[in-house]
Amino acid sequence: MRIAVFCLARPTFDVDLASQTAETAVASLAASGAEVLGDAQLLMDAPAVEARLDAVKEQPLDGVLIVQATFCDAAMTSAIGATLAAPVAIWAFPEPRDGGRLRLNSFCGLSLASHALGKIGRRCGWLHAPATASPDLAALFADSGAGPAPRAARPGAAPGLACRVGLVGEHPAGFDTCGFDEAELTSRFGVDVERIDLETLFAAARAADGARIGALKSQAAERLEGIETLDGEQVERSLRCYSALRDMAEERQLDGFAVRCWPETFTEYGCAVCGAMATLNGERIPASCEADMLGTVGSRLLQSLADGPAMLTDIVDFDAEDDTAVLWHCGLAPLDFCDPDFAPRATIHTNRRMPLLHEFPLKPGRVTVARISQAQSELKMVVGRGEILRRPMSFTGTSGVIRFDCGAEVARRALIDAQLEHHVSITYGDVKSGVEAAAAAADLPLLDLDAL
Repeated sequence: MRIAVFCLARPTFDVDLASQTAETAVASLAASGAEVLGDAQLLMDAPAVEARLDAVKEQPLDGVLIVQATFCDAAMTSAIGATLAAPVAIWAFPEPRDGGRLRLNSFCGLSLASHALGKIGRRCGWLHAPATASPDLAALFADSGAGPAPRAARPGAAPGLACRVGLVGEHPAGFDTCGFDEAELTSRFGVDVERIDLETLFAAARAADGARIGALKSQAAERLEGIETLDGEQVERSLRCYSALRDMAEERQLDGFAVRCWPETFTEYGCAVCGAMATLNGERIPASCEADMLGTVGSRLLQSLADGPAMLTDIVDFDAEDDTAVLWHCGLAPLDFCDPDFAPRATIHTNRRMPLLHEFPLKPGRVTVARISQAQSELKMVVGRGEILRRPMSFTGTSGVIRFDCGAEVARRALIDAQLEHHVSITYGDVKSGVEAAAAAADLPLLDLDAL
């Protein structure tokens, strides 16, 4: 088979490891008998991808392999899928759950890329395996067919999805998973979007009362170990963001936030806003990163059903042998979610190296996982259940090891074959029937992971 290769990466991850992984994967591809067009050079921006496209787009191809060397936005994947007609496949790589930095976050990149391809009408084969694996190319590039089909939700009474959400900035480019149709959101769910630009947030944060920020810092020091070891000015900026968002929630009567958390909070304001949003989640003002509006609406639904906090998270790893997956985010979990055997810590963002974030493993217990999805450009509700296991912390930030009721392999296949978003919302407790009823009330088809 004649295969064009694109090794995609982002420089904020572990570039040395990504380079080694890409080189090994391309060598494995060549050893499998493929004629490889391209090489293991990491492509980190649109011009690099365009140059590779120019080199191969006139060539006869049997397939296009995207090597997901690290997590990255899906703009480059969308350009590849829109330019080349040959079948597309994506290779993502597991990494050890050793409690350290999520060095590649490759599987989450696969999820984001698969969703983006679905939005432009392209399906993809995929492989989640070490770079030393010998890929079955015929199977990898074969049409994977339709993903799991949603079914009609059973009717029933349910709390409404109506709420008022502050959209702070716009979602980052290449994050189609976080886009939304505002008119449809309002007419179908009764969601009112209040747009707030980032500079308004930063100005309000800078103007926050100093005495109040001092009190917040003292409270944070009581709850989080190690806060005194972090950059004091950056910690204060993060607390100022919390103060500003909390005031906006009260003054504008907002039920939650969808915040463009990067890059500007780091590059223009000078802190991580993750800890601020984690605190809001604990106060039942759900806050989603990457300006994920549908993620916030889904978290608020779970929160109302469970009468407890909810949060947005990535699914970053699957282990079929252990029958588990890992839910992770930089540090977005509320303290209510902390394993009681672990003392929560203050930490810095693993890529941007700025505070303030929460760090701890999630507490054991039953959870409900849900997502209002627009995968393949069709609104649907996704729901499943699982058990958070008491395990050591998988990666820095906040993470939990989950055993899905449907099993790890079924959940992994559903996530990628249905081209779902990379974000899901979770809450503790079994509120699946309420999610089903909410879907029925909103006339949303239901993708029930437990029934697959």
